[in-house]
Amino acid sequence: MSDAGSSPTFRDPAGSLRLEGDSAIRTIHPAAREAVLDFVTSAFSVRLQLHGDMIGTSVEDAGSRLVHPLVDVPSYPWEWTPSQWLAAAELTLRLGREAIEEGWILKDATPLNILFVGARPVLVDVLSFERREPRTPIWLAYGQYVRTFLLPLLMNKMQGWPLSLSLLRRDGFEPGELFAAMSWRQRLSPQAFWPITLPAWLERRKGADAPKPARQMEPDAATHVLKRTLESLRKRTQRAVSKISRSEWSEYQTTLTHYTAEQSAAKQAWVQEVLDARQPRRVLDVGANTGEYSALAAQIGAEVVALERDGAAADRLFRMSRERGLNVLTLNADLARPTPAAGWENAEQSALLTRLEEKFEMVMMLAVIHHLILMEQIPLTKIMALCARLTKKHLIVEWVPVSDPMYQSLMRGRDELYGALTEADLLHAAAEYFHTVRQQTLGNGRILFLMELLPGKG
Repeated sequence: MSDAGSSPTFRDPAGSLRLEGDSAIRTIHPAAREAVLDFVTSAFSVRLQLHGDMIGTSVEDAGSRLVHPLVDVPSYPWEWTPSQWLAAAELTLRLGREAIEEGWILKDATPLNILFVGARPVLVDVLSFERREPRTPIWLAYGQYVRTFLLPLLMNKMQGWPLSLSLLRRDGFEPGELFAAMSWRQRLSPQAFWPITLPAWLERRKGADAPKPARQMEPDAATHVLKRTLESLRKRTQRAVSKISRSEWSEYQTTLTHYTAEQSAAKQAWVQEVLDARQPRRVLDVGANTGEYSALAAQIGAEVVALERDGAAADRLFRMSRERGLNVLTLNADLARPTPAAGWENAEQSALLTRLEEKFEMVMMLAVIHHLILMEQIPLTKIMALCARLTKKHLIVEWVPVSDPMYQSLMRGRDELYGALTEADLLHAAAEYFHTVRQQTLGNGRILFLMELLPGKG
C-alpha cells in the first residue's frame, strides 16, 4: 500500500482507506461488506496473497475493516521503466485470467492498482474483484486497460512520448487525441489501427447508431471469449513495448575509460567491505546506473531502492534485478528534479522525497555529486543537507576530482566557478551533518568516503 504521505482513498464506492503506523486500513461501507468479504475470504484471494501477487489482507471488526501491510517506498507509473510497465500489465492480465477461471472478474485495470515490492509487481487494490456474470463475454475494464496500459506504451514506442506523462493522465489517453498526433502511415499501421484509428473513427460516428445491449452467451462460450480477449491484450501489450534502448549511461559500465580493471575492482571491493561490516537493512543507491552496486547491497540481504534518471540504464537495472531475484526497487527518477506530489489537492500520491526521507540505514552516492554540482548547479552544502535527511546512519560518497576526465567534460569551460573544488570542500560541507569514518583513494584519484550521521542531524 501507499506511504503515509498520501491521502486516504476517496474514489472507491466500496470503501475508504487510511494509513496508520505500519498498516493501511480499509473501512468497508456496509452496502459492500458482504461482496467484499466474499472475495477476501475466498480460496482464490488467499492463493494470490500466498503467492505474493496481491497485498496481504486480514479481516477485522466482523468484516468492517481490512488491514494491509504498508509498502515502505511506493512507486508510481510515472517513475517506472517500460519493462516495469510490462510487468505490471502482465500481472494484471494474468490475475484477470485466473479470476475468470475462479468465477471472478477484475472490474478495474489500471497501473495505479499496482505497486512494486523490490522487482516484483503486486496488486494492492483488493476491491478490484467482483463476482462474474457467467453468461457475459464482455470485460468492462477493457477500455480502462487500453487507455491506461496499452496506449501509453504504444505512444512511447511510436512517438517517443515519455511514460512519465501518466502523471498528468489518471485515466490514460483517449484514442481520438492520439489519432490527431499521428501520421497517416502510423494511423494505418497494424499496431495503431485497432486501438487508436478504429476507435477514433467510431467516436466520430457516435450517436448515429443506438447502443446495443450486451449480448449473452452460454457460460463456457463466454468464458472462452473473455480469455481470448485477455490473451489478445497480452500479446498487443508485449508488442507495444519499445525495444531495449541504449544510451551513454546504459553502456557506462562497459565503456569505462577513466577506470582500469584494477581500479574498478578496488572500488567494488571497498564498497563490499563497507556493506559487509555495516549490514544496512535498507539502502538507497542514488545514480544507480545499471545496478552493479545495488546488486552488492541486495546480496547481503538489504532492501534496496535504486534511483536512476537515465531511462535506458534504469530499464536494464530493473530487468537485471528481476532476472536475478534481487530485492531492488527501480525508480526512474531524478534526485535533482524529484517527482512532485500528485492528484487531488496534491495528496493522492506523495512526492518522491517524502517517500525517501529517513527510510535508509545507508545511502550510496557513487560518482554522483559532481553531476549535481556541474549539471544542476547544486551547492555542496545543499547536497549534504539532503543526504542527512535521506539516511538514518551512513553515507557512502565517491568524490571525483577536478582533474578527472568526467569532471572536465561536464565542467564545460566553467573553470572559474568549479575548477578549484577539492575534497576539502566536500568534507567542510559535510562536517555539519556527518563525521568521516574511513576513506580510500583509488588509483585514478577518485576518493571513497564512508560517513556517519551526527546525532540529532537527521
